[in-house]
Amino acid sequence: MNLDASPVREFLASSMIARIATLSPKGQPNITPLWFVRDQERLYMTTRDGSPVVRNIAEQPEVVLLFDNERDAMRHQVLRLRGRAVFRMSRGILWRTVLRQLPKYRVSPAALRNLLSHAGKAITMARYYGERGAQGGVIEVTPESAEFLPRYRTDS
Repeated sequence: MNLDASPVREFLASSMIARIATLSPKGQPNITPLWFVRDQERLYMTTRDGSPVVRNIAEQPEVVLLFDNERDAMRHQVLRLRGRAVFRMSRGILWRTVLRQLPKYRVSPAALRNLLSHAGKAITMARYYGERGAQGGVIEVTPESAEFLPRYRTDS
């Protein structure tokens, strides 16, 4: 599956959140919203090793990713990717993913405005991430198919 196909590439470039859908060992669905970055033909999301999504991937690596887009031309669609996921705890891949996330989520103008608006929570956030740093890892998804679906309105 080619993530460089123009509509898919454009949609992913302006999407901020991946909703990753997994199945528990008992077959219960779980949807987790995560930040994501793309590198080559894979998508990467950071999370902690004890999270439900990681436990589910260990048992059932097939996942579905849903992406929304707020751009005018794309806001009536949802991108659905199906693929296989694996959780990696290598420090190298974790730091590469975190560094790729910086421009998108931490140093863009909108991210800086958000950070400043929550400046009072900086110490609490630093403590939270510091306590969980050793538990972090990366979900690596290799997409196998992609399709655009209509976004259904719920405000009518």
